[in-house]
Amino acid sequence: MTRKSSTFLAFCCCCALWSTRVVDAFQIGQLLSTCVDACQKGCVEVRKVQAARGTGGGDLYSDETGLQVEFKDENDSRSALTEADKAAHRAIVGSLRAEWGDTLQIVSEEDEHDTFLADQEQENSFAPLKRDLFDDDMGEETADIDPADVTIFVDPVDGTREFVEGRLENCQVLVGMAIKGEAVAGAIGLPFPAGDLSTEETIVYGLVDLGTGTLGATLTRGPFPLERHIDGIKYPRPHLGSSDADVEVMRAARQGVLKRFGGSNVIYGGAGNKILAAALGEVSCSIQHKIGGPWDLCAPEAILKAMGGKMTDFFGNEMEIYQKNGLLKKCNERGYIATPPGAHESYHSAIAETLMEVPEVQKYRDEVMAGVPAS
Repeated sequence: MTRKSSTFLAFCCCCALWSTRVVDAFQIGQLLSTCVDACQKGCVEVRKVQAARGTGGGDLYSDETGLQVEFKDENDSRSALTEADKAAHRAIVGSLRAEWGDTLQIVSEEDEHDTFLADQEQENSFAPLKRDLFDDDMGEETADIDPADVTIFVDPVDGTREFVEGRLENCQVLVGMAIKGEAVAGAIGLPFPAGDLSTEETIVYGLVDLGTGTLGATLTRGPFPLERHIDGIKYPRPHLGSSDADVEVMRAARQGVLKRFGGSNVIYGGAGNKILAAALGEVSCSIQHKIGGPWDLCAPEAILKAMGGKMTDFFGNEMEIYQKNGLLKKCNERGYIATPPGAHESYHSAIAETLMEVPEVQKYRDEVMAGVPAS
């Protein structure tokens, strides 16, 4: 795909009507185009919430910031839900529903909180999405896709905890497309490419076997480590990307990989951010033992694969999380291994083999896979 300049969709007086029409088939170029446009709209909403909080930063759990924060699990700071999540969910899911009707299967992390879509449905307040962003790349007509084979996975704010804590550079808006249970296309929105509001958002998009591109502010990341990780004495290479999860299996996994391959562990917030770090070549590998759901992985995996990288689950198996029985297979507890473009297939396999030699990982796998139905 070619790189395109950022274009914002102007709100028109004739807003799109909420549709219950049936779409017989999707064109992948048009569908991806609307996902990219919806992703950008989600970024705009997240930036609005940040702007309303002011530029002071600081501890965003405090009352002084004016940020409304709920917790899906009061004992887990990673379960934070903010007005940014709700606003981005409304913009993304609402506009895609208005554009494609009920035929399009959409799964969002915030589906249980989407009652706030009702008012806008009644008001018909969603502007049309752009369907033609990739006409020059793929033409106006591509092969028809059965709507029953397509699912859109949305994470309105990946890295909500980081958003709440003011580590804005970790936050992403994720809109991924799976076809027949495989991640094939998607958009990663970076609402704060510079970690603040000083630059407009960047959208990274991709389609497996076709390529990737960007919209908005120039992507300044990759293929080198982030500036905070550039010190080769403090952070010798190769870099292993992971979260700061202080649990037995991740402590042992990080130690096992570093013991075999050397280098150092660098911390990233947000599942999508860690996978993007691998896709861009900032790290030699990213690992995580569990995630929230398929919305965390679909867009990042598609872009990683479109760039030439590889992803499996934490145990080295093919990704199954986008399949309709993904929850039954405990796929959200099977995490991921992501390796960058240019890494040999044998390197990815060696990472997986190394993890499976770690007793704590073996124990974790046995616990997760107990009772999982065979494929």
